[in-house]
Formats: sequence, C-alpha cells, structure tokens
Amino acid sequence: MKRIQTIFKWITLLFFGIAISAMTFGQAVPIEFADWRHMHLFNDITLQGLPIAVLMTLIWTLKKDRPQKTNIAIGIVTPIIAIGIFFLTLLLMFSYGFGAWVDEQIIYENKANPNVTIKKQLWYIGAFGYGGQRTVKLTPILEIWNWVEEIDTTEIEKDNWILVEREENIKFHKSIIKRTCNK
Repeated sequence: MKRIQTIFKWITLLFFGIAISAMTFGQAVPIEFADWRHMHLFNDITLQGLPIAVLMTLIWTLKKDRPQKTNIAIGIVTPIIAIGIFFLTLLLMFSYGFGAWVDEQIIYENKANPNVTIKKQLWYIGAFGYGGQRTVKLTPILEIWNWVEEIDTTEIEKDNWILVEREENIKFHKSIIKRTCNK
C-alpha cells in the first residue's frame, strides 16, 4: 500500500508541476507545438486532469497514523478544492482550450535548412473565427515543437532565404467554410 501511495504521490506532483508551469511561466517560453491538434490535446489533458489530480491526492494524503479529525478535514477540503478547480478549468478553457496559431502561408524557406521557415499565421478560435495575425520564423525541435520568433520580413537577409509564398493549413479551413456556406 505504501508503494502505491508513493507512486500516486509522484504522479500527481509531476502532473501539477507540468500543469502549473505550462499555465504560468510556460506561456512566456517561445516554444510551441508544431501541430495545433497536439497543443489542443495537451491543453485538454492538463485542464481536465487538474480536478482529477487533486482528488488523487487523497490516496497519499490520508494516513492511518494521522488523527481522525485531520483525515476528515482533508477528506472534506480536497473535494471542495477539486470542485473549485473544475470551475476554474471551465473559465480557463476559453483562453487556453480554443485558440491555436494556424499556418496561413509559408513565405520563406531557409536555404541551408528548408525545415526552418518564415510563415504567416492566424489565431484560429474555431467557431469564433480568427483573432489575430503574426509573421514568425519557425525552427523545428524534434519535429514535435517549434522555436517561434516573431520576425519582420523586410529586415531579413534575403540571401539566406528562398521566397516560396505557398498556402498552408488555412486553405483547408477556407474550403470547409466555403463548402458549408454553399449548402
């Protein structure tokens, strides 16, 4: 039983560490998921897993050697915190869960490394439409993430880049919108 409690303790603490860092200082780190679907999956797991992780803390915080009043207090306070986090999660879903940067166009590819690109992106908010636009240099990291740098295309060294101007994922979204509007 002690081993199971220790395993649950470290799983929940690791989950809390990842979730809290992703929602706080992780927002300032210029690393993003390369695929917006992976970002949504990560955000869904993080936000929906928080209340579950709080409830899982009951497994390793309730102990026989503690006074019964302390265990009862922990047993009452923990579900209250989990319910509070559940409602906080609903609020956070609107800021973290719906939006994603979607590639509209590849403007340039790097001559030395074609995987390094300069792209125009739109902030896609699903049914709410598009909320913003940016031009960024994307450098792949392990094909899962991108190092993102906002860039001004008038200030780049054109000798290092190949002009591509090729449509990207947004073309797919426009075709869906076009098909659904024509029905």
